[in-house]
Amino acid sequence: MIKSIALSNLRRSDRNVRKTYPFADIESMAADIKARGVLQNLIVIPTEANDDTFEVVGGGRRLAALELLRTKGEIDGTYAVDCAVRDADEAEEVSLAENVQRVNMTPVDEYRAFAALLEQGKTAENIAIRFGLPVRAVQQRLKLGRLSPRLLDLFRDGKIDKEVCEAFTLSDDHAIQERVYDALKQSHSLHPYHIRKELAQERVPVTSKLGTFVRADYVAKGLPVTEDLFKEDGTYLDDRTAALEIATAKLRRECDRLVAEGWAWAKPMLEYDHAVLASMRSTRPDQERQLTADQEDERLALVVAHNEILSRYHPELTVGRPGGAASVEDDAKLEDDEDDGDYEDGFDEGDEDAPEIPQEDLDRMAELKRLIARIDASKGRFYSAELKAKAGVFVLIGSDGDFDLREGYIAPDATGEGEAANAPPAGTLTQTGFDRSTSKPARGPYTAALVTDLEAHRTQAFQLALAQEPQYAKSYLIYTLWVKLSIRCNMAAASNLSGHFERLSGSVVKMGETPAGAALAKLLDAFKSRIEPEKSYSGREVLLFQTIHSLSDADKDAVLAVLFAQTISVSLSEYGGKRDDVVEHIGTEIGCDPARTWRPTATEFWSRVSKGFVLDEVAVVGKGVQTLAPAKKAQMVSTLDRWFGSPDAILLSELGPVAADADGPIPQDMVTGIQQWLPPGMAFAAEAEDVASSSATGVDEEAA
Repeated sequence: MIKSIALSNLRRSDRNVRKTYPFADIESMAADIKARGVLQNLIVIPTEANDDTFEVVGGGRRLAALELLRTKGEIDGTYAVDCAVRDADEAEEVSLAENVQRVNMTPVDEYRAFAALLEQGKTAENIAIRFGLPVRAVQQRLKLGRLSPRLLDLFRDGKIDKEVCEAFTLSDDHAIQERVYDALKQSHSLHPYHIRKELAQERVPVTSKLGTFVRADYVAKGLPVTEDLFKEDGTYLDDRTAALEIATAKLRRECDRLVAEGWAWAKPMLEYDHAVLASMRSTRPDQERQLTADQEDERLALVVAHNEILSRYHPELTVGRPGGAASVEDDAKLEDDEDDGDYEDGFDEGDEDAPEIPQEDLDRMAELKRLIARIDASKGRFYSAELKAKAGVFVLIGSDGDFDLREGYIAPDATGEGEAANAPPAGTLTQTGFDRSTSKPARGPYTAALVTDLEAHRTQAFQLALAQEPQYAKSYLIYTLWVKLSIRCNMAAASNLSGHFERLSGSVVKMGETPAGAALAKLLDAFKSRIEPEKSYSGREVLLFQTIHSLSDADKDAVLAVLFAQTISVSLSEYGGKRDDVVEHIGTEIGCDPARTWRPTATEFWSRVSKGFVLDEVAVVGKGVQTLAPAKKAQMVSTLDRWFGSPDAILLSELGPVAADADGPIPQDMVTGIQQWLPPGMAFAAEAEDVASSSATGVDEEAA
């Protein structure tokens, strides 16, 4: 029988079988009842007094939530509650049935339900109020509810856990989520750390030195930020390019300040480059500054004031120091004291017997220490105005996210007053030094990050070319095994050959989405569908071998080429690392041309090289170089991005003065030249071939 009973006539029954956490999460249930009323009837039995009061044997949490609303004044004792009235002799059975037969909602259903509320126009704040939950808890559920349906189904089926799902919320793009899942699942790296690393590789963590350096300015500009709702330190700056631009501007402003301070030049350096600093002569401060008599007096007065306060609470720490205690009864602690300073810089606050120092005195001592440190900072060695006029400063981002100044650098060939003239222009973003007067460049005209990116694209181009040349791939594999396992090396039992795909990571673009990356993936996928159509060969390794063994020789060669090619990492010719003449030779033989799969863009290349590099290295645009020379860097970058993106759309008048009736598209050979242009070090050129040819000729002549 269903009966409407006043709240004041309901009591919780001791016969309710739920004893553990009977009042769990009452706040959220009260909020829900306030919004929608009691959705499920309470189950009650008459009291022994057999009056108008009833005991609640089913719905104790609902009753507690109603009582909470009553306490808050939201409802009163006359509030009518629909109840199912049962006989007293079946109280335990009814209570048990209600709790046992209940099937809790799965987390996935809960997440999807919260996401549906958001789609209905409700905000996270609205939902939080309705369900009595913290806003962040609601935001977390909403994030999980917007995951790829495929991932949510995997979670529901117990194939991935909640922490994995939480890591995937770093991206809202279902395609990206699923692509990262497939990649990490295949490599057995499906761990929250690796998931976050893949999803955040194009973002700047605010905990990094770059993120700390630019965060305030970045946020002030209203630029996009992503917060990982499941990690306390998981905030990212989404626009890496904007973050780099802000960092560059801050570094340049600091350079301007240093030049105004008297330095001959100052150069911003986004990334530390040992080659640049090593190519210059480092000088030390040439003068030493001592404190004046007035500063000495001021410092002593501050020390005395500090020690007078400290001695009231810790006299044993100040004995024998200016302003300190004259003596203490037990000075055994001082016998091993080797500190010869004039005031105590700290004390053990963990000593339970030590007297507590009032906060007011603690603040005063801290202020006195700051004043003493400020005076101490004014003494020591420093650069004279004469040396500053000859030397310069590199301005970097320190590990703490503040400026890191490397002072006193002079070009090794600079002498006298010419040193300042030979130094790099103040405010110019430094690129890796390239001394054209020497026969061998130190590293090339690139920053360390740009070298890494160009090497990644060059590697992908080589991998793709080699994957399509099975005979060369097989020869290179045999060559590799020969040099590793010949009598010149120690050979282990069985086979110790190991390999893994070279994981390429670009700082600007996602290497898996480049033309070369997509082509390599397509080649590999073609064999996956034939060799490994099932999800796993775990425990059936012989079957996998037999499947591979049954391939034709041509197919074996082809799959060998695809797999082996992706284990290779190529350096940026002589500009980025140790030159591998064999790789350069193979790249030339198979016609590997990185220009087919990579072209320089504003974001990835032009904004990261100097104007001097453009004027020296981009002669392919002819007179256009002189046209670009007076332009500001931003304008030059934009123009180059357009020219190299659509060279067939360039007009002659853009490159230099031309009669109106003679204007038109640039010649086709120039278009082709721009389409084929590559930065220094990117192209494959087997210089060692000349040596090999001359050696072979010498042998032939000797034999003759």
